Amino acid sequence: MKKAGLSVLLLLAGMSVMAQSWKSSQHISGINSLQVSHGIDVYLTQGNRESLTIEAKGFDKDEVKVDTRNGVLRLSTDRSWGFNWGRDRYVKVYLTFKELNNIRTSGGADLFSEGTLSFDNLVIDASGGSDVKLDLKANRLEVDISGGADARLRGSARLLTAESSGGADLDARQLASEICMVSASGGSDAYVHATREIKMRASGGSDIYYYGSPRVISKNKSGGGDITRRD
Repeated sequence: MKKAGLSVLLLLAGMSVMAQSWKSSQHISGINSLQVSHGIDVYLTQGNRESLTIEAKGFDKDEVKVDTRNGVLRLSTDRSWGFNWGRDRYVKVYLTFKELNNIRTSGGADLFSEGTLSFDNLVIDASGGSDVKLDLKANRLEVDISGGADARLRGSARLLTAESSGGADLDARQLASEICMVSASGGSDAYVHATREIKMRASGGSDIYYYGSPRVISKNKSGGGDITRRD
């Protein structure tokens, strides 16, 4: 009985440690690229001063990795934790940036915007089951999603170049682009909205749905791919 009681106490103590939460702010400067992985949730805000705040629960501080080199901010966690997270285990990062030109998410990481973000040229690369939900305005926007990732984009872009593959889903029907070039393959779906002209290629059981009344420059279907206009 004593051994059983001791085991219960040790288990409860371990659960108490796991449930502890903490918050930390770090100085950052000159960031132009973001890479995030390992199930971290990132909330983006655009402002005149860069800042980084981390809120975590169920992780020690040394298990959350923040690396800044050559303008690239890399966010990750100890790989041994896996992605089975919940209310008792999470890492949330609140990032205020001046300008970004490259965003890469992987390994179940999620990315959200707080307010409308403005970019000149932006490349978004999402893979490995990550989710991207952004409200933005961009001159040139390039989006590449794969490996079961999902991207939901709202706002506007002068030029949108989009590619979805490997079961990924792109929902950009509320992103009005003047010129759109979109490709879908490997069982993926892509929803886009173009106002002036569009080029499309669907293959490998993928579907492209396009909105607006653009001039169709090219439309190629193969391998069970399909292209459909929607109102």
